[in-house]
Amino acid sequence: MRHFLAILALFVVAVPASAQKEVELGIKSTYADLIPLSVVLFSAVDGAKVDNARALEQLVSSDLEFSGIFKITRGRISQAGNGDPNGLVEVRGVLKQNRGQTHFEGLVVDGSNNLTIGGKRYVVKPNQIRQVAHHFADEVVRMLTGEVGIASTKVVYRRKTGDKWELVMSDYDGYNPQVLLRQTVPVLFPRWIDHSKAMVYTSFRHRNADLFVRYLNDPESKRLLSHKGLNYSVDWSGRRKEMLVTLSKDGNAEIYIVNKSGKIKRRLTHNRAIDCSPCWSPNGREVLFTSDRSGSPQIYVMQADGSNVRRLTYYGNYNESPAWSPRGDRIVFVSRIDGFFQLCTIRPDGSGFRPITREAVDHEDPRWAPNGRHIVYSEKRGGEKVISIIDINTGGKRILSQGDTPDWSIH
Repeated sequence: MRHFLAILALFVVAVPASAQKEVELGIKSTYADLIPLSVVLFSAVDGAKVDNARALEQLVSSDLEFSGIFKITRGRISQAGNGDPNGLVEVRGVLKQNRGQTHFEGLVVDGSNNLTIGGKRYVVKPNQIRQVAHHFADEVVRMLTGEVGIASTKVVYRRKTGDKWELVMSDYDGYNPQVLLRQTVPVLFPRWIDHSKAMVYTSFRHRNADLFVRYLNDPESKRLLSHKGLNYSVDWSGRRKEMLVTLSKDGNAEIYIVNKSGKIKRRLTHNRAIDCSPCWSPNGREVLFTSDRSGSPQIYVMQADGSNVRRLTYYGNYNESPAWSPRGDRIVFVSRIDGFFQLCTIRPDGSGFRPITREAVDHEDPRWAPNGRHIVYSEKRGGEKVISIIDINTGGKRILSQGDTPDWSIH
């Protein structure tokens, strides 16, 4: 809702450039009931570089720790002082040279009997250390839990640098930022579509809030929707292969279903109130959205054909920006509590209200990781907005970069 009003203001008010401030990056975590896992010192043999082996080991350890699933120790289980090795697991790695190529073999080993649970082999090019480490960490998560890992995923977000607006894509941990778009007019709400092969965003490039699409393998963006007024606030359904979009072409903000070519398939809402911030359920059968039809912004849900509209949030007088967990069990949204916007979750039936953040700063724009336990969002730190990630189970947190309105890829 606040985004809707902010976009309206951009039609008539120039946005001043703000001074960039340094952001303190770091990780804060709390642990309970985590799986013990020992990371053995990765070795370098046959002429491979020891520094590269150490970098791989540190990256894999960091990824596994931030997954929120494991409690990491270092060294062989017997050497780490863990006592009885039953039920404990080791992660091992060897970097080696072979016929001019660098190879990495990562193994997951049962500490009780020294039998291999699983492993992966990689050819490692000089610029692929991080990529290989992230992929192997995800494989360890999959082998031991069956869950989806997030270390190989990407985050896209918006940031302001001087007088330029940028869309930036980075690794999930904030490294390897790539500027995909840089322009002098505002750009808003990047969202992944089409199995994370492309992103859509709103831009004032043609003096209207038009929707553009940019495929990662294409050098240029294409205008997708240019209806008079606002074309923004997209959510993609991989199951339906369709987007939810907020349009004001008929004089009021309403929610529509649009295909990836920009063709409107159906209008879902018909109300004098502002209806915005739509989000698909994982199965594509229901739609979350924000509306002020009750007098204040609240979260509503409806069937995918626009029927059976019902209100979900009743706590407080300002709730917005819903996002449905990929697991389907929780909904995250923004709620104003004691004067600050906090991230909260509820169950799909509206029960089980739980605040996720509690600091006296504003938290906005929540989007789920594909594992359904991490959330990327923006918050204010030192007068600047930054992109952060939080684990809703452990409270582990990481600040990635300056920016806002992030979205998380599915792989």
